[in-house]
Amino acid sequence: MKKLERLLILAICWVWGGGAAYACQCDPISPEAGFDRAQYVFTGKVQADHHAWLIEVERVWKGHERLTRTVKLMDVYATLDCEFSFQPGQRYLFFAILAKGGREAFYHPQACNWTRPLQSTRVPAEGNESLWLEDFITREFGPGEQPRAERP
Repeated sequence: MKKLERLLILAICWVWGGGAAYACQCDPISPEAGFDRAQYVFTGKVQADHHAWLIEVERVWKGHERLTRTVKLMDVYATLDCEFSFQPGQRYLFFAILAKGGREAFYHPQACNWTRPLQSTRVPAEGNESLWLEDFITREFGPGEQPRAERP
């Protein structure tokens, strides 16, 4: 019964995402599944806009060996139902994939994953509590790490 209750709360959180960055029709996934699906999970502050953003990376949970203090995030969903709309100066939790390797790496946020503004989405946690998504990620996957230094 508790699992059913958690799934119901998760579905409600998914539907009422509170600031979700896109309007796709997506099947709900758990934060754990979203973490597994992403190549990179990190928090950061948006520095530029118009479907190509510079992100000042703050904490990295997945992909820390590659992410530097500033990364370029590009929206392959621009002008589609799944387009992202990040606000300059606002902080987000990003679930992303590598779009291009080599010297000029850039990343894409994943549609139908958990990319959200910080403190916008609560998820069910053990003991009938709910946590901010970023706090849930910290609880489940540790405190994260600082991004590595910029490339020379």
